[in-house]
Amino acid sequence: MTEVGATEGAVRAALDEHVRRFVQAHAGDVDVVSVSQDGDVRLRFYGACNACPAAGTTLSGVVLPAVERVPGVRSVQAEGVNISAAAIERIRRLRETTRGRR
Repeated sequence: MTEVGATEGAVRAALDEHVRRFVQAHAGDVDVVSVSQDGDVRLRFYGACNACPAAGTTLSGVVLPAVERVPGVRSVQAEGVNISAAAIERIRRLRETTRGRR
């Protein structure tokens, strides 16, 4: 298996373990479109997630934390989801501050 193939497999496993159940509970799904040799991951949301206005929040709050942990991943983007780096950072900080309140 190539390095890209191994990274893609690990990304798919991370989606299966940490993400897919959440998005499927909302009548959606997410899958890998591609993984470049540099570790750039492109994803696509399906079903209800495809046109959901909260897809950026799902990407930054659920998907990124799972996929960015995969060794070899440099960046993660989802087709059709436009969210700024500043918004991603705000969502991450919010997640961190609310994590201790659960």
